[in-house]
Amino acid sequence: MSQNNNENIGNNLQHGPDISARGDQFIVQENKKNKKNERHQDNKNQDHNKNEQTDRSIFHKKDEQNSHKIQEKDIITEAKDSPITKERKVPKDLCETLGNAGEPRAIIAATKEKPNGTPGRSTSKSVLQQHVEFWDADHKGVISPLDTWRGFRKLGFSLVYSAIAVGVINGGLSYPTQKSWIPILGNPFFKIYVGTLYKAKHGSDSETFDTEGRFVPEKFEEVFSKYDRDNKGGLSFNDIVQIIRGNANAFDPYGWIAASFEWGTLYFLCEKDGIVSKEDLRSCFDGTLFYRMEQTEERRKKGVPIIKSSVNININSAKEE
Repeated sequence: MSQNNNENIGNNLQHGPDISARGDQFIVQENKKNKKNERHQDNKNQDHNKNEQTDRSIFHKKDEQNSHKIQEKDIITEAKDSPITKERKVPKDLCETLGNAGEPRAIIAATKEKPNGTPGRSTSKSVLQQHVEFWDADHKGVISPLDTWRGFRKLGFSLVYSAIAVGVINGGLSYPTQKSWIPILGNPFFKIYVGTLYKAKHGSDSETFDTEGRFVPEKFEEVFSKYDRDNKGGLSFNDIVQIIRGNANAFDPYGWIAASFEWGTLYFLCEKDGIVSKEDLRSCFDGTLFYRMEQTEERRKKGVPIIKSSVNININSAKEE
């Protein structure tokens, strides 16, 4: 018996390490399985979180749109004892394409029809700087009276009208943009400095440009909601007269003259069948209209049949030439 017991004990001692090794292997395998399960669960959780975030963003956007619609319904824009508020209506349903239409855009002229502005425009210049880029032909940031005169001549205006433009534009805008406070002596050649052009913003305007030269979509849309009353998608000469009168500030003679000159120039430049289109006005703000009209004038001189203010003209090629 003792001999058999000793043999069994010996056998157990011999097989003992194998059993413990197998146990260790089993534990390692279990740990690996647990880690895989944990990773799999983490991936599931990440996917779930991503889906939740996506769902939340979608719902958040929908909630924002719904809240804007609810707010628009709740906002009273017309007063019974103020007929002018009924006559000049505010724009509606802008949030669907423009989001916060009252938020100024620094580098794009965004509208309801073109919320992303004109493709290919500068991403470093403000919309106001883009507006006058056509006259800054050498891109030095300075517009001299000669630059103004040449620009108007390129657009097909007469010698007299181009000379008047020099007086109105350089005569009125040069001093506010110069570095020196000394009039005339500080800028004897009446140059306009594009970098500080925002300082020359005049009154009695539509306020589509803010005081820093950004573009305000809501103010642009107001021009048409208030004055394009028959929804023709443009402005007639009579509409423009009403705009000038409606935007006129008290005791602002230069603003009245500047606004009349700007709107009159725009009408003479690109009206078609007596109407200035909404797109032409938008592209006037970001300056692309002038490159189009320059090409139109060049084609007219060459005797090529043209359609006034054709939007199919390539702006980039015009700038390169």
